[in-house]
Amino acid sequence: MESMASAALSIGSTTAMGVEDDASSSAVGMIQLVGNDENTYNMPKRTTSLPFCGSTYEPECDDNLKPVIGMKFDTWKEGMALYKMYAHEVGFLVRTWTTHKDDQGVPVWKRFVCAREGWRKVATDEERIKPKRNFKLSRCGCEAMIGFKRQDDGKYEVARFVQSHTHQLISPSKRHLIKSKREVSSELRTKLLTCHKALVGTSAAYRLLSVEKGGQANVGCTKRDLQNCHRDFKRAIKGADGQIIVDIMKNKQAANPAFYFDYQLDENDKLTNIFWADSICRKNYSLFGEVVSFDSTYRFNRYDLVFAPFTGVNNHKSCVTFGAAFLWNEKQESYIWLFKTFLKAMCGVAPKLIITDDQSMRIGIEHVFPNTIHRLCMWHILMKLTEKVGATLKNSPDFHEQFMSCVWGSETPNEFESKWCSIINDFGLDDNTWL
Repeated sequence: MESMASAALSIGSTTAMGVEDDASSSAVGMIQLVGNDENTYNMPKRTTSLPFCGSTYEPECDDNLKPVIGMKFDTWKEGMALYKMYAHEVGFLVRTWTTHKDDQGVPVWKRFVCAREGWRKVATDEERIKPKRNFKLSRCGCEAMIGFKRQDDGKYEVARFVQSHTHQLISPSKRHLIKSKREVSSELRTKLLTCHKALVGTSAAYRLLSVEKGGQANVGCTKRDLQNCHRDFKRAIKGADGQIIVDIMKNKQAANPAFYFDYQLDENDKLTNIFWADSICRKNYSLFGEVVSFDSTYRFNRYDLVFAPFTGVNNHKSCVTFGAAFLWNEKQESYIWLFKTFLKAMCGVAPKLIITDDQSMRIGIEHVFPNTIHRLCMWHILMKLTEKVGATLKNSPDFHEQFMSCVWGSETPNEFESKWCSIINDFGLDDNTWL
């Protein structure tokens, strides 16, 4: 037993690489166990490429990528970059082991090891009952490592290099997943943010990058890395996003003095309301601003703010924008502030007619635009028709034909009133207060 415990194991060439695919890794050569008593034991063939406990092997690699004892680098980071490149080529992860520093805090020794070096701490009974996190038992006591020692000239020399591993290495088809090699570069971050601006999610952005780069192995990171990057970005701007949008508006105004914006803060200096209109919006209003449509029914954003655009129609019967705003709420004070800001942006010229979706901003319109006619949006009125008259009457062909003829076909007020009274009488809607 003592001779077997101290025996040295030598593994066949297929196992020595440790990076073969599953189809070829099962064809493992004969393993010989040579004891100290000069007895040789021929072990049977194994059906897995995993070595015996305590066995070691050295993976093959291009000599140009393999570190050599005595090799010098200007900084230890250059040496670390070479070792990580070698590790990626061979197929294992790298982590920092120890760092010894002098009195000035300059590293004298820097050691990097295989990620499977050492052993996991055995959990206590209490930790087993209430585990904080489920750790994967990935360490197996691998001794592969590299050590850099600082020389008198300030350079770092490879003082120790162990190539032997005691575990199976990562196959070539999965080496792009090695954590030490993955990185979300500035190019990828820029493309990710651009995709999010275009309402393209992270998963779709990763698929787009995979097609663009010619496969997931060429992207440089995983989908989870991109998701974490976007999460960290949102966390970084949390609490400062209000200032960010104000800074963006100021930069636009500095680039173009015709760009107008204004905002409002609460007692805690948090952004509540903001309005903006560029030079094209203000030019459109000066030409087509007699009739303005104002709608505040959009709340599809993570802050639950009210998006309120001012729109109109140009001489080509196309919709044009006069300005837009984000409002904290739909109270009277917010509308009064918004209408005053809009009037200021348009050089004090009020519209002749303004169309809104409901009556909630009527007081604000009367306060800021006293000479402006206020009407409700026809689309919103017709949307409520089913609710007010019932589905049975709404789906009646006769009622639908007469109602639409009255609303859309009347050319004079008298014609409209005549048709309207006929509808009320013919369908018994005298008690309908809404109509």
